[in-house]
Amino acid sequence: MEPLNLWSPATFSEGVPYGYFRHLRDDAPVSWHEHPVWGGYWSVTRHADVQRVSRDSECFSSQPNPFMAEDQPPAANDEFTSGMLISLDPPDHTKMRKIINRGFTPRRVRDLEANIQATVDRLIDQVSARTSCEMAGDIAVELPLQVIADLVGVPTEDRHKIFHWTEMTFGFDERFSPEEQQEASMNMFAYADQMCEIRKKEPHDDLISVLMEGEVDGESLDQIQIDAFFMLLQNAGSETTRNLITTGTMELLRHPDQMRLLRDDPSLIPNAIEELLRYTTPVMQFVRRPRHDTMVGSQRIKAGEPVVLWYCSANRDERAFDNPDTLDVTRDASQHVAFGAGGPHFCLGASLARLEAKMMFEAIIGRFEGLELGVDDPSTLPRLHSNLIDGYAEMPLRWKSVKPAA
Repeated sequence: MEPLNLWSPATFSEGVPYGYFRHLRDDAPVSWHEHPVWGGYWSVTRHADVQRVSRDSECFSSQPNPFMAEDQPPAANDEFTSGMLISLDPPDHTKMRKIINRGFTPRRVRDLEANIQATVDRLIDQVSARTSCEMAGDIAVELPLQVIADLVGVPTEDRHKIFHWTEMTFGFDERFSPEEQQEASMNMFAYADQMCEIRKKEPHDDLISVLMEGEVDGESLDQIQIDAFFMLLQNAGSETTRNLITTGTMELLRHPDQMRLLRDDPSLIPNAIEELLRYTTPVMQFVRRPRHDTMVGSQRIKAGEPVVLWYCSANRDERAFDNPDTLDVTRDASQHVAFGAGGPHFCLGASLARLEAKMMFEAIIGRFEGLELGVDDPSTLPRLHSNLIDGYAEMPLRWKSVKPAA
């Protein structure tokens, strides 16, 4: 099979090339690929190998950052990304995560439940008098945007501005130039600085205040660390949930038997969330680099060589899941790696994302009558311009009617 340029967002313009990843898992599970700037990188495609690398933080580093850019060297924009939690290694990562964890305690997540349900109900109510909408923009984007803003303490009038900067910063829309992306990053940092200044005068019970006040072993976060986490949270807190909602809805509509199971037995929805995370894998990959020569599978990898962990491939690995290309909402998909494959970088907001998805899918499945895609051919829908995040930029829906909220 001809090699694909997995570093290029264009390769994913029609979705994840699952057939190619199946070929790699079978014939070259840890394989070297050319890169126009890096020279090359290793692709790790089997579930067990992705777990092994993810959990070995002593060997595999996230520095300078875990992103595979199309046309930039590994350390590009280091000033913006090296201070992010996702880019740090232990012990710095451990200390920062202990502070940030205080903003994601079970109590804080529970306290958000009423607001999340109210937001879900409001978003569905806003389209209920119609018979169609553009789901990505009208519903899927709005839920995590509002939830993260509530968590952090962003005022209502600023929320869409922050989201626009986030979209520009992480380059999911090819219309934005590198200069515009950098300007958006600087705007995000400046906004976080401004929020911190306000909190010094007017303390709030929100995540920004938690970050400002938290200490571990007498050390607190500096302003750059708070700024970097603010920028990361706006993206990481929205992209997985947003694209799980859109792509998950798409797959349920393409598999009406699975949708019917959930309509007949809504108690299956939490389990279905795990299967949809496995089947759709919104975050496709991250990069690690070994500190010393090591082995992954049967392949020797030299210190410093980029290693790309393909979560979207691991989640379709026949060695880990029976009939992995089949959507089965009754399956035990608990070993999926959509939130990471274990180790220190397992997704901090996984429980919050699961809660948002549960409430949204309960509403989608329970309230819409005659729901269907608004286009005849799903392959014509535009996708995000990304080799990192898989999802739809637009997804029209239509329906016959919408039931009132319970």
